[in-house]
Amino acid sequence: MKNYITPSFVAFILVVAFVLAGCTSKTNQTTTTATTTTTNQSIKTTVIPDECSTINNLINGYESGFNSIKTDKVNNQFTNQWRTNTHIIGATCTVTLNKSEQASYQCQTPVNTRTKTVKSHQKLAKQLRQCLTKTGWFEGQKETASSIYSTFVLDTKTPVITLATNQEGNGFTTRFEIAPPLGL
Repeated sequence: MKNYITPSFVAFILVVAFVLAGCTSKTNQTTTTATTTTTNQSIKTTVIPDECSTINNLINGYESGFNSIKTDKVNNQFTNQWRTNTHIIGATCTVTLNKSEQASYQCQTPVNTRTKTVKSHQKLAKQLRQCLTKTGWFEGQKETASSIYSTFVLDTKTPVITLATNQEGNGFTTRFEIAPPLGL
């Protein structure tokens, strides 16, 4: 496993810290769901005819606070959060507003085995790379024995996309997020 530590990755860490201190329009396309099953758990990945359209719609939806994909509001006294009707990974994704009224879109899914988790991470990272690098996005990646981080940054005005897989206890969690730009 290769380790890449770049200035963009350092900036990503700062953005994540900022987001933790304080995510779109959807097209009418037919989706097909492919599920990989592990012991009593599954990784759900949505595959559509134009694999980049969902990603592009999410990026474009950042400006409107992801209003077009919000469904019901989550009852939480500490944050403004909504469930969504668009899922990149897992079955539960949310849009959250931070204290500065900046929206972020996040999905998270737990998996028991490292092999399935890494394979799922690599598949989604490849799709993101194919969709984003051809339009000038920069990818930063860092991998350790217990985590993989893939970040995609275009500029200081475009939201940052993060795919993170971490070991948590005896299992693993993969998290996808579209967060406020680095320049904000």
